Amino acid sequence: MDGRRVRLAVLTPLAVSALTAGAVTAAAPPAAAASPTCGVSRADGPMHLEVVGEDFEPGKAVFVESAHGAEGTVRTDAAGAFSATISHAAGTVSARQVGGPEVRCGTAEQGARMNAQEQYAAGYKAGYAAMKNDCDVRDLKRVPVNDNFRNGFEDGAAAAGKKFCEG
Repeated sequence: MDGRRVRLAVLTPLAVSALTAGAVTAAAPPAAAASPTCGVSRADGPMHLEVVGEDFEPGKAVFVESAHGAEGTVRTDAAGAFSATISHAAGTVSARQVGGPEVRCGTAEQGARMNAQEQYAAGYKAGYAAMKNDCDVRDLKRVPVNDNFRNGFEDGAAAAGKKFCEG
């Protein structure tokens, strides 16, 4: 009889720990969503800035404002991206959704300094890198930026496609 008690005493903690481990695994939190991001660049006209963002909640309004009064509201697309133009911005530009964090996009002064050529170059570099890593990069819906960046992205992707994806 003593042998049965010893076996039972050893097996009981093992069974309980196996059940507990299963409960811990089932209660693991889901993977975190991407954090929203945004940036600023010069838009058409000397007093206008384009504010672009992604990874916000899809189909919801985003409030964009600068530290010194310029503001606007725009709705995100189905992918959570947006593009808005604000006028007479100064200081830090930020974007936020109701219930979400305030996201710093940059300063109006930084956005005004980036000219069309720099925007194109940044787009070219991003497009080239994206196509080099994945030859199926064709869709720019997740790249909510100005036309200079978009044209650079397309040209960079085309150049990388010729070099890395054809053949």
